[in-house]
Amino acid sequence: MTDEATKIAPLDPAFHGESNYEVGLEGLLEETRAKIRKLQSDPHTTQDTLREATEKLQVLKGLWENYHIGMNVFRNAKGGRDGIREVKPE
Repeated sequence: MTDEATKIAPLDPAFHGESNYEVGLEGLLEETRAKIRKLQSDPHTTQDTLREATEKLQVLKGLWENYHIGMNVFRNAKGGRDGIREVKPE
């Protein structure tokens, strides 16, 4: 029996060991935080605009937390694939 599992290439060094999802999400989080700071310092900002930006930040934080919780479970699973056997057609 040969191992036909897909080989995973190392992550792109440009991402510093993180996935492009993580890097993109980090960028969105920082942009949203900067937008909120800018809105808070602008006296013409409406409460609705500030609330919408704050809600967007909460959603992004939730995505970040869910991703890392899922990845921690995946990374910490010991022998998770040991019981899996692929059935080959005859």
